[in-house]
Amino acid sequence: MFMRGFWPAIDLNPLERVLPDQTASHRPDPLPVVCFLHRIFPPGFYKDDTDRLVRERLFKPRRDSEEVALTFPLDWEAKERNADRNWRMQLQGWAVFQPIMNFFDGYDDKAAVLDFFFDLAQDWWAVYGDDPDNSVTTRMPRSYAWYDMSVGFRALIIAFFADRIAAFDLDVSPERRAFLETIGRKHIANLRLAETFSLNNHGIFQAQGLMALLRRLPPSAGYESDITTAFDLMERLIDSQFDPAGLHREHSPHYHFYVLATFEAVVASGWYEDSHTITARIDAARDVGKWIVDPLKRPICVGDSILTVQKQVHFPPATGQPYLLSDFDASGYGVLRSDWDVPAKRASMVFLQGAYHSTTHKHRDCLSFDWFDQGARVICDGGKYGYKSDKFRSHVLGYKAHNGAEIEDFDILKIKPYGSALKPAQTLADGVYCLQGALEYPAINHHRLLYINPGKWIVVQDHLKHVRARGTTLWFHLETDFNLQAASGRSFSAVGDKGRTLYVDCLEPTAHMELHRGNEAEMKGFVSSKDYEISPALTAGFSLHGTQHTVTTLLALTPAARSEAMRFAAQTLKDPNAGFTAANLPAPNILPNVPHHIYDDLAQLRLQGGANTYQVTVDGVAISFFMDRKAGKPGKLLAMFPGASARKKSHLDFQRYGWSADFPDHDVIAFSDPSLKPGNTLGLAWFQHHVDSYGIAAAQKLMTALLSVGGYRADHLTLFGSSGGGFTALQLADSLPNARVIAMNPQIFLYNYSPAHYTAMIETCYPGLTTAEVRQKYRGRIAVQLDLEKRAAPVFIFQNRHDEQHLTRHLRPYLKRLDAELVGETLETLPKAPNKLNVVIFDDPASGHAPPARDKTVAMLAPLLSADHSRA
Repeated sequence: MFMRGFWPAIDLNPLERVLPDQTASHRPDPLPVVCFLHRIFPPGFYKDDTDRLVRERLFKPRRDSEEVALTFPLDWEAKERNADRNWRMQLQGWAVFQPIMNFFDGYDDKAAVLDFFFDLAQDWWAVYGDDPDNSVTTRMPRSYAWYDMSVGFRALIIAFFADRIAAFDLDVSPERRAFLETIGRKHIANLRLAETFSLNNHGIFQAQGLMALLRRLPPSAGYESDITTAFDLMERLIDSQFDPAGLHREHSPHYHFYVLATFEAVVASGWYEDSHTITARIDAARDVGKWIVDPLKRPICVGDSILTVQKQVHFPPATGQPYLLSDFDASGYGVLRSDWDVPAKRASMVFLQGAYHSTTHKHRDCLSFDWFDQGARVICDGGKYGYKSDKFRSHVLGYKAHNGAEIEDFDILKIKPYGSALKPAQTLADGVYCLQGALEYPAINHHRLLYINPGKWIVVQDHLKHVRARGTTLWFHLETDFNLQAASGRSFSAVGDKGRTLYVDCLEPTAHMELHRGNEAEMKGFVSSKDYEISPALTAGFSLHGTQHTVTTLLALTPAARSEAMRFAAQTLKDPNAGFTAANLPAPNILPNVPHHIYDDLAQLRLQGGANTYQVTVDGVAISFFMDRKAGKPGKLLAMFPGASARKKSHLDFQRYGWSADFPDHDVIAFSDPSLKPGNTLGLAWFQHHVDSYGIAAAQKLMTALLSVGGYRADHLTLFGSSGGGFTALQLADSLPNARVIAMNPQIFLYNYSPAHYTAMIETCYPGLTTAEVRQKYRGRIAVQLDLEKRAAPVFIFQNRHDEQHLTRHLRPYLKRLDAELVGETLETLPKAPNKLNVVIFDDPASGHAPPARDKTVAMLAPLLSADHSRA
């Protein structure tokens, strides 16, 4: 097939007319630079450094590379960079000119650019000009001189300068013109051969390089047949690169967009407009692109992919369906996602990888999956990293970087490509969907089903069947912001930025759990989302050995979702290892050797004997606490509230929980402030939690429930805290009038405390509101306003006379509002509710605002705790 507009025959002396149409009256318009497939660093990247780039002849092929000034003769084999294959390939591909091509047309000193080009080209020619035309290489060659991509790059750069010399009628000597044609013909001779052509994305550069040289050099013998060859190669390429659904066949969503943009640049030349095959596949590839990006429009990181936002992707109008399933199982990708108009912060997406069409960009990621929910990734694939031959590249290619099964003595890349391993997706009842795929070989069989309740949980069921007993490890990689919260047995919980959580339970009793994060010794616990960047990621492996297993793994975003996923596993999947409620789930421990229990709501709350930790969700507030229930009947209960936390190990800080032994007659509770989350840096927040979910109100409901569930009398409860914990105890006093309240050096007016701590709390717990607005609208939350007349039990405030700030800015102003004052070191009788507020001034110059030492504090509390205050 012939294209319109190819060069007509010219019978002039080549030394006089090496390049066509050079006369001013027939000067051709320059071809758009994109047609030469330039690809790195547009002019804005260099700002004012374009002159340096040309005059100092700077080579910087990647953002992570250092600038190198090229001097000749050049070491084209770059022996000192043997491990960096990409750098060596780009050097041989003359990629140093790709950024220059971006600004050449507007650059004043074009002669300097031409000098650089001819100096480099002639230096290269002196080394490789006599090589055979049919030179070919392997995928990892010793020399990149005739590597397919290098040849394609060079051909396009030679054609670019031929085009610009003609378009701008540049002054080029006859000798240079002859050399340009000679080196161009050498590349045509290589590119026209079937044995040098690569039917992959590298071949696009070869075919376009061949076509560009044929179009921009004078016609020669065989010119028309070579044009047909280049045209046919491009049609073969687009058919091999994109399947009929429009999906790129090289196992990489990122390369889908890279290759699509490359083909779009190819067709901008106008040389292929007669090809329906090319235009139809490009249209299909554009349309299907929306399925292989997450709700933030970033490619899913399977294969050689990185998280780069694809601005050209446009989501279509909403369909009216809550969730959408893809319909291209034959391509090897399965997708479940929220409708197109759902904002990313509320959207869900699960991507199952089951494609193997060739080894190009293929990782050992069969049946791996990627999970995006509520604005961020949850489970993520290993990514690309880059093409340096190092341990990180080896890692991302291997099983341990993906969310699939690593099976002993089985390497999928040594087996013939299977095309697609996916089975049809299913829609189940109650908003549950299923993506599935299977690897079926004589020696091994792996059938994976992902049961998905978007926004809540994924239940992964792996059916494994091997002819002989083999070891198998199921790997799961969490997004990099997740940190381990607790782990026990085959379960763990993790907390990410902004307080999001993930609960993971492997129900197979014979499985062994291993956890890693950035373990370089074993190369486990890493993912990559950018070129040449590797990041530690919390990674779980569940290992087992045998011939046949059905392994169910739960991944849940909340305690409630975890309980629901367990019920699904028990009732729908009939997993005999599944329980039914959160109460009997194996909960990861938070404190060493202290069992942990998670309850979705107060109705589920059950208290265990001895030392335990609990998490109870009350009106959307997840409150964590330590509780030590002594042997015998329920007696007295001491609840301790936290002050400032150093957050040395975790956002959970059960302050003074170790003091339980100091109060043998009391069951002891130590609360952690629910306002402190992994996604913030607060150290002190006074149980404010959030403007829409007030932590102290939730704590009051929890305390009432604890009294009921534990069988405690309300008048046997004591609330204690110092500093910020004292404020919380005082704020609970009105809702628990029968409880004794003891506050030591408390804040009473939060706005009178340290501005840095107070402002940080406001910005986090009352987002969007100013301190003045919070003071006006929520004064009752940030200032103690005791109703002493309603109290049945007394309130005690211990104040160190050497804590001047709290004495003068908190206690005295508060007493003044009660029409009371300190006379010497005692409180003068209150006009109302006498004996309900007791102020004790103590003298401890060493401690200042900090509470006294443990033994002193216990001694101060002991007489109050032993007294019967029920008749006070």
